[in-house]
Amino acid sequence: MAGAFGQPVGFCMIKQDELYQLFVSREARGAGVAAALLVDAEKRLAANGVTKAWLACAIGNERAARFYEKSGWHRVGPMINELETPDGTFQLEVWRYEKPMRSVGS
Repeated sequence: MAGAFGQPVGFCMIKQDELYQLFVSREARGAGVAAALLVDAEKRLAANGVTKAWLACAIGNERAARFYEKSGWHRVGPMINELETPDGTFQLEVWRYEKPMRSVGS
């Protein structure tokens, strides 16, 4: 999490081998918060033994796509991300990005 206690400006979550969530508030964009959160997530993934991580990016989110690509992530193509809702599973087509993880200390 980034920001003052009780006033976060961003967060990232990992789930197994996935960078599951990355969020930066509008006012914190361009300040290096996303890059710092991404580095933290990658370190945690590597520390958990993940050798190749992945993330889903909304199709058309060119700003996020440029950021991920600049950070060494590679778009491998579209995929269906199954999201659980109160009404059942919703299938959302997204761009899948992958990146090899370096072991901690490398």
